[in-house]
Amino acid sequence: MCSVSTSAAALLCFPAAPRANPLDAFGFGARGIALGGATTATARDVSANYYNPGGLAAADHLHIDLGYVYTQPFLRLNGADLNVDRSSGFQGGLLLPGDLFGRRVAFSIGLFLPDDRITRLRALRQSQPRFELYDNRPQRLVITSSAAVELVDGLTFGAGVTYLSDTHGALDVEGVVHATDVTHTRLRSRVDVDLEAVRYPSFGLMWRPGRHWRFGLTEREAFSLSLDLDVDVHGRVVTGPNDTTLVESGRFFLNSVNDNLFSPRQVAFGVAYEHTAFTVSAELAWLQWSGFPSSTAAIALELELEPLQFSVPIPDPPQAPDFHDIVVPRLGAELVLADGETFGFVLRAGGFYEPSPAPAQPGITNYVDADKIGAGAGFGLRFGPLHPVRGALWPGPVTLDVAAQYIRLRERRQEKSDPADGVGDYVADGDVLGTALTLGVLF
Repeated sequence: MCSVSTSAAALLCFPAAPRANPLDAFGFGARGIALGGATTATARDVSANYYNPGGLAAADHLHIDLGYVYTQPFLRLNGADLNVDRSSGFQGGLLLPGDLFGRRVAFSIGLFLPDDRITRLRALRQSQPRFELYDNRPQRLVITSSAAVELVDGLTFGAGVTYLSDTHGALDVEGVVHATDVTHTRLRSRVDVDLEAVRYPSFGLMWRPGRHWRFGLTEREAFSLSLDLDVDVHGRVVTGPNDTTLVESGRFFLNSVNDNLFSPRQVAFGVAYEHTAFTVSAELAWLQWSGFPSSTAAIALELELEPLQFSVPIPDPPQAPDFHDIVVPRLGAELVLADGETFGFVLRAGGFYEPSPAPAQPGITNYVDADKIGAGAGFGLRFGPLHPVRGALWPGPVTLDVAAQYIRLRERRQEKSDPADGVGDYVADGDVLGTALTLGVLF
């Protein structure tokens, strides 16, 4: 197993494990995390880039959100912690609302920037147990931009684009290989790595039919990022003290292709009841995990060593993971404890249940995942609006949202059908602890 940042060294890691992006894993913004992600019908700040871009047009102020999220998984196999890396980094963005032809419009940019690495590729064998939805999932830079417009009174529509990158790498090695004395081997190498932008869209509707009820509908398209690596070694093969030629023009070529990041198509419907003193929101989300491709690389090998008779075995093709679609319910609530002219205080809590899309693993594959129960809690503070004074940078209020999150991966037992299986039976479970803070400045 290896872990590298995106660079030429990525060529050392052929198959990489695919995950959805960190916003799918843990949420976006302290408010959404505290509400257990149940914000499809109520998102009206920068986090609407992810939860529902239609909500952007409901904003009344220019927003600048600056935040930080820290999440630490404790994922175990047979009671032993697998030391899965933390996810931490900057979350934030800009929301610019306005009016056009008498209708509300808005534009926004959201960003998650990991503070440890921009991206990571991890190489695992097909039989290697891995927590497929968490192990490499959060180690991604995510940039999203959205626009929204009010279609009619109370009904807004938004669309967004999220940007990630495909990876293609090539290692070219040329020279002379000495069959019996490695010190006489002379090789020259060239490394080339390209990152190609991949975009996937999202759409959202938000409907406010009256004073209290809110409805939201969001669709995020599926996407899959590929990792395509070539290794091409060619040259002469010699032997003996006089470098007698065994092969004049030998060649070894390896091509490895796999999907190193996958996010399923998602459709979420949410409803919320907003009162002066409280808000209750609920939603159901459908995730099309049946489209999940294998995370193990498909490898093609070519070996040319004529006149020598020599061959290398080709690895078995990866087995289909056979993931299935899931439905995720979420519930959240906000309680307003203070709503004065210069100070506001809101308590929040929420939760969700996410069944595992992974089937039982009796064979060679070991996609370790389990049903997840998540809970969030937090609070929001509002200061202002400030009275305009000479030298003031902004007259609008400042908000501070704080959240904590806990996710429990329920114990799941896997029994192998082959008594001689190299991994054997195992029990998987885990806990994920997280916290988030978002500072909002409204102009």
